[in-house]
Amino acid sequence: MNADRDKLRKLQWSIMEQVSACSLLPLMRIGDELNLFLTLAENGPCTTEIFSEAAGIDERYAREWLHAMCAATYCCHDEEFENFYLSEEQKMVFAYEDSPALMIGAYDLLTGNVHGIEKVIKAFKTGEGIDYGNFHPCVFQGTARFFKPSYKSNLIQKWIPKIPSAEKILKDGGRLCDVGCGKGLSTMLLATEYETAQFVGYDIHEPSINEANTAAIEAGLEDRLKYKVLDAEGYEDEYDIITFFDCLHDMGDPLSAARHARNKLSADGWAILIEPSASDDISENMNPIGQMYYSFSTMGCVPTSKSQKVGLALGAQAGSKKIINIMLEAGFSECSVVFKNATNMVIACKA
Repeated sequence: MNADRDKLRKLQWSIMEQVSACSLLPLMRIGDELNLFLTLAENGPCTTEIFSEAAGIDERYAREWLHAMCAATYCCHDEEFENFYLSEEQKMVFAYEDSPALMIGAYDLLTGNVHGIEKVIKAFKTGEGIDYGNFHPCVFQGTARFFKPSYKSNLIQKWIPKIPSAEKILKDGGRLCDVGCGKGLSTMLLATEYETAQFVGYDIHEPSINEANTAAIEAGLEDRLKYKVLDAEGYEDEYDIITFFDCLHDMGDPLSAARHARNKLSADGWAILIEPSASDDISENMNPIGQMYYSFSTMGCVPTSKSQKVGLALGAQAGSKKIINIMLEAGFSECSVVFKNATNMVIACKA
């Protein structure tokens, strides 16, 4: 073998960095499950003895876990490594469930993907898909928690205002249908903000819909917000706005889903899509965000799509051009990207 020594060492070091990051996965899940981040946020700076007592865990395990977190810069310490604490930034990212910067849910999703490896191996060999309901529960929990901060920070404040006529419809008491709503976070946010509008969310995953309906009742929104188990072509009635939030690329037949939406929209209605940010040029997706989305897509988006009719398998990095072409073919008169940042893009489609 005539490998370039410098390139080889660079590759090996890159792998070591990735392995180091991956090694934290079980520790992050343990920290989340045992509320270790919250305990440290509320008790730090503190010794390992105080921390372990407050958390109700063994001190030796606590010490090793804390050292790993410090090495990852996910925890702070004094010079002697005797007292440990979380910075304000670390508290926001790891400890507080309602924080607009929470990211701990990503480790739920990653854990779910690890549990799904055997199913995906089989799918690789057969070319078949994996029914959405057969993914590990951590996938559903992680997806909701991972997307929650972004939606809470952007949906009402930034994304909807980019479509002024759609925003006016909601303020004037219009009807919105949220297709692929999952646990219903996005629909709940909209229903809370636009107090005269009517909302319904649809998803094929019954446990998520049950959770969403419970949350709607607890929030006192059940008179204006309902969730039902239906696919993207199963709902009836006419709506002023139909949304596809981080879901169109997961569908086996996104064109039929888009056509159904177009047929169920009022004359001046809008379809609003939120999709993972991606360039139409694959080479521009070769970065950490692209790596994350292509990986998530391999384990979840593509298998889900291939389990359904057509099985188009757009994937999470389809890019705006493919998405917009589908919407135009479905009969929408105008489609454009109205917002884009490093992780999300918003596509507005006029009936």
